[in-house]
Amino acid sequence: MFAVTFGGGHLLLRDGVTDDGFGLKVTLNAVDHNQIRSVDRETLDSATPHSQIQASKGTNITDFGLNIEQDLLREVTGTPRDQTLGKKLTGKAALKTAGPFTLTNLQDLLARLLAESKKKHYKQHFGWVDHIREVKDPSLRHELDDLLQNRIQQQDFEGIWLALPERIDWQAVDFFTYTPAASATHHDDIRLSSFLTQLRNPATLTTEAIKARHHVYAYGNNQHDGLYRWSVYRCLYAEVTHKNAQYLLNNGKWYHVDKTFRDYIERTFLEARRRTQALPSATSGEKEEDYNERIQKSDKTLYALMDQKNIHFPGSTGGVELCDLYTKKHELIHVKKYGQSSTLSHLFAQGVNSGTLFARDAEFRKLANAKLPPSHKLAQPKQPLGAHTVTYAIISASTKPLTLPFFSKVTLNNATITLRGLGYKVQLTKIAVEGQ
Repeated sequence: MFAVTFGGGHLLLRDGVTDDGFGLKVTLNAVDHNQIRSVDRETLDSATPHSQIQASKGTNITDFGLNIEQDLLREVTGTPRDQTLGKKLTGKAALKTAGPFTLTNLQDLLARLLAESKKKHYKQHFGWVDHIREVKDPSLRHELDDLLQNRIQQQDFEGIWLALPERIDWQAVDFFTYTPAASATHHDDIRLSSFLTQLRNPATLTTEAIKARHHVYAYGNNQHDGLYRWSVYRCLYAEVTHKNAQYLLNNGKWYHVDKTFRDYIERTFLEARRRTQALPSATSGEKEEDYNERIQKSDKTLYALMDQKNIHFPGSTGGVELCDLYTKKHELIHVKKYGQSSTLSHLFAQGVNSGTLFARDAEFRKLANAKLPPSHKLAQPKQPLGAHTVTYAIISASTKPLTLPFFSKVTLNNATITLRGLGYKVQLTKIAVEGQ
């Protein structure tokens, strides 16, 4: 059954009754892959996740600079190979087409579009659109919420945890609570176990309650200094299997993940190089900048403190931080407290940005060298960069081996590929937390 709407008629359709992938699949199957005019994408874990890119003329999809592992394709406009389908097709959930169509030939057109939507031709040039898809169907989202609710009530927490849903100013935040009451227990970080402990009856907790009634609060020096507030649901990260399909809850949204793609990302994470020597532990409640300073003071011959020493050079806005700790062994260490995928993805992007400039820009190396102590300076900063290692160090209170949200693993994989292409070795390490 087709709904052919005009003006705002599509707003009269009830949620969940349409095929969300119809318009996009028709367009990707029908258009010439070298005649794409615009794309609308959402980039996972980005500060500006939504963007529309237009071309002055029809061009190849690769010219739009899409990241096939992180970008969700929302809408595509292009010229079809067979222009009896329309001079131009625009597809997302719905399909828009323009041509000399009348009511007498409409039924034939719809039959052709239905056949086009079932083809697999799109996989030749656009197969990556199946990697990750946001779940739009309200009934499926409800099923996944029920599954998550049952697992929490049964205390089956495998693949489920709490983490901050966005970047925060850790220097300003002193503690977290799960209620705004003055008597609320203060926590140095958020954890599912500590949230459930303060509930009277965790076995009756519902997803509706963690969406609407339960929140996470971040405060500064006192409980009158409220800095952030999020629903507990938005702070939940979950990985679940439902009807032989893989789903992820991230920042309040459910995503379907293609199993082949997920297996590939999990394999690259397991194979990622680990630092052979662990970094010293952090203390409970210790801020990142305090940790970095303490480690540098513990061994000044090895470590140089570069945290918050921004390098200002032509073209930069606000400056670029080379790393948090630079070692005599030519290691750039980036330190970050564990958080939601957007937080960690920012960490990996920082390493790529500074690493790219350090490897390619002699002026940036000169400015960075000026901030290094004499014991750590590059002998010839204007010469091509020698062998260096980028280390991502994540502070985590968990006693288990380091794991990351799925989307963070995707970003880490992309960062590793880029940095290796620049000549770096890339490694990952977990910084344990004492006093938990």
